[in-house]
Amino acid sequence: MKSRWIVGGGDYAELAAQTWRLARPDESIVRVDVSQYANHAFDLTALDGLSPSEGAVFVAFDERFGNFKRMELMQAAMERGFKLEPLVHPSAVIASDAVIGLNVFVGARVVIGHGSRVDYNTVIHAGSHLGPECRIKSSCWLESGVQLGARVALGRHSILRTGAIVKSGVVVGKGCELGWPRLYDENLADHTTFDPRYDEAILVYGA
Repeated sequence: MKSRWIVGGGDYAELAAQTWRLARPDESIVRVDVSQYANHAFDLTALDGLSPSEGAVFVAFDERFGNFKRMELMQAAMERGFKLEPLVHPSAVIASDAVIGLNVFVGARVVIGHGSRVDYNTVIHAGSHLGPECRIKSSCWLESGVQLGARVALGRHSILRTGAIVKSGVVVGKGCELGWPRLYDENLADHTTFDPRYDEAILVYGA
Protein backbone atom coordinates (compact mmCIF):
# COMPACT_ATOMS: atom_id res chain seq x y z
CA MET A 1 0.00 0.00 0.00
CA LYS A 2 1.33 3.42 -0.97
CA SER A 3 2.10 5.84 1.86
CA ARG A 4 0.92 9.44 1.98
CA TRP A 5 2.20 11.82 4.63
CA ILE A 6 0.12 14.85 5.57
CA VAL A 7 2.82 17.24 6.77
CA GLY A 8 2.02 20.38 8.77
CA GLY A 9 -0.12 21.07 11.81
CA GLY A 10 -3.40 22.31 13.23
CA ASP A 11 -7.02 21.75 12.25
CA TYR A 12 -6.30 22.08 8.54
CA ALA A 13 -3.79 19.22 8.65
CA GLU A 14 -6.41 16.99 10.28
CA LEU A 15 -9.00 18.01 7.66
CA ALA A 16 -6.51 17.19 4.88
CA ALA A 17 -5.79 13.78 6.41
CA GLN A 18 -9.51 12.94 6.65
CA THR A 19 -10.14 14.13 3.10
CA TRP A 20 -7.28 12.08 1.68
CA ARG A 21 -8.60 8.96 3.37
CA LEU A 22 -11.88 9.50 1.51
CA ALA A 23 -10.23 10.34 -1.81
CA ARG A 24 -7.56 7.61 -1.75
CA PRO A 25 -8.74 4.66 0.36
CA ASP A 26 -5.99 2.54 -1.22
CA GLU A 27 -3.25 4.61 0.44
CA SER A 28 -1.85 4.54 3.96
CA ILE A 29 -2.42 8.06 5.31
CA VAL A 30 -0.13 9.26 8.10
CA ARG A 31 -0.27 12.73 9.65
CA VAL A 32 3.17 14.19 10.43
CA ASP A 33 3.12 17.25 12.72
CA VAL A 34 5.94 19.73 12.16
CA SER A 35 6.71 21.92 15.18
CA GLN A 36 8.03 25.47 15.18
CA TYR A 37 10.76 27.11 17.19
CA ALA A 38 10.21 30.32 19.17
CA ASN A 39 11.20 32.35 16.09
CA HIS A 40 8.50 30.49 14.06
CA ALA A 41 11.07 28.61 11.96
CA PHE A 42 10.06 25.00 11.32
CA ASP A 43 11.80 22.05 12.93
CA LEU A 44 12.18 19.88 9.82
CA THR A 45 13.48 16.81 11.67
CA ALA A 46 10.23 14.92 11.03
CA LEU A 47 10.40 15.70 7.30
CA ASP A 48 14.04 14.59 7.13
CA GLY A 49 13.00 11.24 8.60
CA LEU A 50 10.77 10.41 5.60
CA SER A 51 11.92 8.86 2.33
CA PRO A 52 10.59 10.10 -1.04
CA SER A 53 10.97 6.58 -2.42
CA GLU A 54 8.44 5.24 0.10
CA GLY A 55 5.58 7.69 -0.44
CA ALA A 56 4.36 11.18 -1.23
CA VAL A 57 3.66 14.33 0.79
CA PHE A 58 0.79 16.79 1.05
CA VAL A 59 1.60 19.98 2.96
CA ALA A 60 -1.19 21.31 5.20
CA PHE A 61 -0.58 24.47 7.22
CA ASP A 62 -3.12 27.24 7.75
CA GLU A 63 -3.20 30.84 6.54
CA ARG A 64 -1.16 32.33 9.38
CA PHE A 65 1.76 34.48 8.23
CA GLY A 66 -0.04 35.22 4.98
CA ASN A 67 0.18 31.63 3.70
CA PHE A 68 3.98 31.94 3.46
CA LYS A 69 4.67 29.25 6.08
CA ARG A 70 2.69 26.67 4.11
CA MET A 71 4.70 27.63 1.03
CA GLU A 72 7.91 27.31 3.05
CA LEU A 73 7.00 23.75 4.05
CA MET A 74 6.07 22.92 0.46
CA GLN A 75 9.43 24.15 -0.81
CA ALA A 76 11.25 22.16 1.88
CA ALA A 77 9.43 19.00 0.79
CA MET A 78 10.25 19.55 -2.88
CA GLU A 79 13.91 20.21 -2.10
CA ARG A 80 14.00 16.78 -0.45
CA GLY A 81 12.62 15.13 -3.59
CA PHE A 82 9.02 14.55 -2.52
CA LYS A 83 6.23 14.38 -5.06
CA LEU A 84 3.34 16.80 -4.46
CA GLU A 85 -0.18 16.47 -5.86
CA PRO A 86 -3.49 18.31 -5.44
CA LEU A 87 -6.02 16.94 -2.94
CA VAL A 88 -9.61 17.01 -4.19
CA HIS A 89 -12.59 15.91 -2.09
CA PRO A 90 -14.67 13.24 -3.86
CA SER A 91 -17.79 15.46 -3.71
CA ALA A 92 -16.12 18.45 -5.43
CA VAL A 93 -17.22 19.28 -8.98
CA ILE A 94 -14.40 20.49 -11.23
CA ALA A 95 -14.79 21.32 -14.92
CA SER A 96 -12.87 19.03 -17.24
CA ASP A 97 -10.78 21.92 -18.60
CA ALA A 98 -9.98 23.50 -15.22
CA VAL A 99 -6.33 23.39 -14.13
CA ILE A 100 -5.48 22.53 -10.50
CA GLY A 101 -1.89 23.08 -9.32
CA LEU A 102 0.42 21.17 -6.99
CA ASN A 103 -0.52 20.95 -3.31
CA VAL A 104 -3.92 22.58 -3.91
CA PHE A 105 -6.72 21.56 -1.52
CA VAL A 106 -10.28 21.44 -2.88
CA GLY A 107 -12.85 20.77 -0.16
CA ALA A 108 -16.26 19.12 -0.03
CA ARG A 109 -18.94 20.36 -2.46
CA VAL A 110 -16.62 22.93 -4.03
CA VAL A 111 -17.50 23.87 -7.62
CA ILE A 112 -14.82 25.10 -10.05
CA GLY A 113 -16.11 26.36 -13.39
CA HIS A 114 -14.92 25.86 -16.96
CA GLY A 115 -11.63 27.41 -17.94
CA SER A 116 -10.59 28.22 -14.37
CA ARG A 117 -7.04 27.87 -13.10
CA VAL A 118 -5.96 27.40 -9.48
CA ASP A 119 -2.23 27.77 -8.93
CA TYR A 120 -0.09 25.79 -6.48
CA ASN A 121 -0.50 25.74 -2.69
CA THR A 122 -3.99 27.29 -2.68
CA VAL A 123 -6.68 26.10 -0.25
CA ILE A 124 -10.39 26.16 -1.19
CA HIS A 125 -12.64 25.10 1.67
CA ALA A 126 -16.01 23.38 1.59
CA GLY A 127 -18.94 24.85 -0.31
CA SER A 128 -16.99 27.52 -2.19
CA HIS A 129 -17.97 28.26 -5.78
CA LEU A 130 -15.68 29.52 -8.54
CA GLY A 131 -17.39 30.65 -11.72
CA PRO A 132 -15.99 30.06 -15.20
CA GLU A 133 -12.58 31.41 -16.21
CA CYS A 134 -11.47 32.36 -12.70
CA ARG A 135 -7.73 32.69 -12.08
CA ILE A 136 -6.51 32.00 -8.54
CA LYS A 137 -2.81 32.68 -8.10
CA SER A 138 -0.55 30.70 -5.77
CA SER A 139 -0.90 30.33 -2.00
CA CYS A 140 -4.42 31.73 -1.62
CA TRP A 141 -6.83 30.73 1.15
CA LEU A 142 -10.61 30.61 0.55
CA GLU A 143 -12.75 29.83 3.57
CA SER A 144 -15.99 27.86 3.42
CA GLY A 145 -18.75 29.24 1.25
CA VAL A 146 -16.78 31.90 -0.65
CA GLN A 147 -18.46 32.79 -3.94
CA LEU A 148 -16.57 34.04 -7.01
CA GLY A 149 -18.30 35.15 -10.20
CA ALA A 150 -16.99 34.54 -13.70
CA ARG A 151 -13.49 35.76 -14.65
CA VAL A 152 -12.52 36.77 -11.11
CA ALA A 153 -8.74 37.06 -10.60
CA LEU A 154 -7.14 36.66 -7.16
CA GLY A 155 -3.57 37.75 -6.59
CA ARG A 156 -1.17 35.43 -4.79
CA HIS A 157 -1.36 35.11 -1.00
CA SER A 158 -4.90 36.50 -0.87
CA ILE A 159 -7.27 35.41 1.91
CA LEU A 160 -11.05 35.37 1.50
CA ARG A 161 -13.10 34.82 4.64
CA THR A 162 -16.51 33.19 4.92
CA GLY A 163 -19.22 35.45 3.52
CA ALA A 164 -17.03 37.05 0.84
CA ILE A 165 -18.74 37.31 -2.56
CA VAL A 166 -16.71 38.67 -5.49
CA LYS A 167 -18.55 40.01 -8.53
CA SER A 168 -17.73 38.76 -12.01
CA GLY A 169 -14.68 40.34 -13.61
CA VAL A 170 -13.24 41.80 -10.41
CA VAL A 171 -9.45 41.73 -9.97
CA VAL A 172 -8.19 41.29 -6.39
CA GLY A 173 -4.56 42.27 -5.90
CA LYS A 174 -1.88 40.18 -4.23
CA GLY A 175 -1.82 39.88 -0.45
CA CYS A 176 -5.41 41.07 0.02
CA GLU A 177 -7.70 39.89 2.83
CA LEU A 178 -11.45 40.12 2.30
CA GLY A 179 -12.76 39.72 5.83
CA TRP A 180 -16.08 41.53 5.57
CA PRO A 181 -19.08 39.29 4.70
CA ARG A 182 -20.21 41.37 1.72
CA LEU A 183 -20.21 41.74 -2.04
CA TYR A 184 -16.90 43.01 -3.46
CA ASP A 185 -17.76 44.64 -6.77
CA GLU A 186 -14.68 46.77 -7.55
CA ASN A 187 -11.04 45.98 -8.33
CA LEU A 188 -8.78 46.01 -5.25
CA ALA A 189 -5.19 47.21 -5.04
CA ASP A 190 -2.45 44.95 -3.67
CA HIS A 191 -2.45 44.46 0.11
CA THR A 192 -5.96 45.79 0.72
CA THR A 193 -7.46 44.40 3.94
CA PHE A 194 -11.09 44.42 5.01
CA ASP A 195 -10.82 43.65 8.72
CA PRO A 196 -14.13 43.20 10.61
CA ARG A 197 -12.68 45.20 13.51
CA TYR A 198 -12.61 48.38 11.41
CA ASP A 199 -15.20 50.36 9.47
CA GLU A 200 -12.87 51.21 6.58
CA ALA A 201 -10.59 49.13 4.40
CA ILE A 202 -6.87 49.18 5.19
CA LEU A 203 -4.32 49.62 2.42
CA VAL A 204 -0.69 48.76 3.17
CA TYR A 205 1.55 50.99 1.09
CA GLY A 206 4.99 49.94 -0.12
CA ALA A 207 4.47 46.28 0.79
